[in-house]
Amino acid sequence: MNDVVRLVLVIPLLTAVLFWPSPIQAQQPTSPDTLRLGAAIQRALDANPQAQIARRQADIAENNVSWGTAGFLPTLTGRAGYSESVSSSDQTFLDGQTQNTDGATTTETSAGADLRWTVFDGLRPFATYDRLGAERDRQAAATDEEVEALVADVIDGYYDVARRQQQLDVLREAASISRERLRIVEARREVGSASDLAVRQARVDLNADSAAVLRQQTELVTAKSRLNQLLGRSGGASVRYAVIPSIEVDTSLGYRPLQQAALQKSPALEQARQASQAARAATREARADFFPSVDLTAGYGYSQLDAESGFLQERTSTDLTYGVSLTFALFDGLTRWRETQNAEIRATNARLAIEDVRTRLTTELTSAYERYQNRLRLVDLERQNLEAVRANVDVALRQFELGTITSVELREVQEQFIQAESRLLTAQYEAKQAEVELLRLSGQLLGRRGGL
Repeated sequence: MNDVVRLVLVIPLLTAVLFWPSPIQAQQPTSPDTLRLGAAIQRALDANPQAQIARRQADIAENNVSWGTAGFLPTLTGRAGYSESVSSSDQTFLDGQTQNTDGATTTETSAGADLRWTVFDGLRPFATYDRLGAERDRQAAATDEEVEALVADVIDGYYDVARRQQQLDVLREAASISRERLRIVEARREVGSASDLAVRQARVDLNADSAAVLRQQTELVTAKSRLNQLLGRSGGASVRYAVIPSIEVDTSLGYRPLQQAALQKSPALEQARQASQAARAATREARADFFPSVDLTAGYGYSQLDAESGFLQERTSTDLTYGVSLTFALFDGLTRWRETQNAEIRATNARLAIEDVRTRLTTELTSAYERYQNRLRLVDLERQNLEAVRANVDVALRQFELGTITSVELREVQEQFIQAESRLLTAQYEAKQAEVELLRLSGQLLGRRGGL
């Protein structure tokens, strides 16, 4: 085959590969069905059932913080009653007279209200109010932790879709190149410069690339379905959407600022602190049992009686009562003492738990930061490797044009390029995971979600 014919056959392949865009670097325009990360996070916060449950648990804890629940306010109870009786009787008096009643009806109606106000019981209401406030703040921190975990999962799911989407683009381009290579080899066979073996090998490579595209499409749909679940979408929600393909990693995170933020903002540490506050307040509640209880009481009652028999035919009465009562437990089998001791033990355990959480948080943060640094270095290495492989592709294409290498050798270089693209995508994804984990541990994920 002369040089002109060879050039005509090879130029399409050269054009396809030389101008093959890297999905990692290419910025694709967005379409109306492109899902942005900020919108995905907001939808998850609004529609995810677990997020809704967590917020409602916080609402319950907030509702419990009231003067009434703490015991500052009096209690007022109402009562009402109605009774009716039917009787028949024969009566004989001392003077010999008799009285007979048959089916006599007696009715009685009553109503009233009772007021009780505990004015002193060892200052228990103050301790209870403090405990309820601490439990509210602990539940709020727990809600923040659950929400941050959800946001982290959404970010992870979003970028998992992004990398699989980019990987699909890489595999489609590879299949396109293999298809063009098969066409060129078939054309070369027609002019006698390629064997049947070369054609069969090119067809095998094309089939392998096409199968890889199909598998990646399935993985992409699965990743989108998982993301839909996090977003609170129904099981039949569409997966025919795209995400922003680029994976940008913040390389400026420093350990000291992260550590300081974690000690101040970590939801897990805040939960431990508020649990300790609640335990101390519970100890004060237990100690209040050693004091007497002083109650103010008042009551009002009204009753009316109507009878058709007997000496009393009609009665109307009202009652007004008020007073002060003092109650003091003289001996209860040391129950109060044991409960107070147990409360103090729980308070000590809660205080120790703060140190345990702080130590665990620091350890996890250190490990996560080391993983973050390693992933950043790996991204740099894989990017350098990709550039080297891309240069090898250019050289191999020129050699293939000159006929100094076979299509099989060109295929090997092509596979190296695909693998390099895949490794860089994976490295970027794992680096993003490490960044998100650092922000979650330091309690900054919700505040910075817009910049992710």
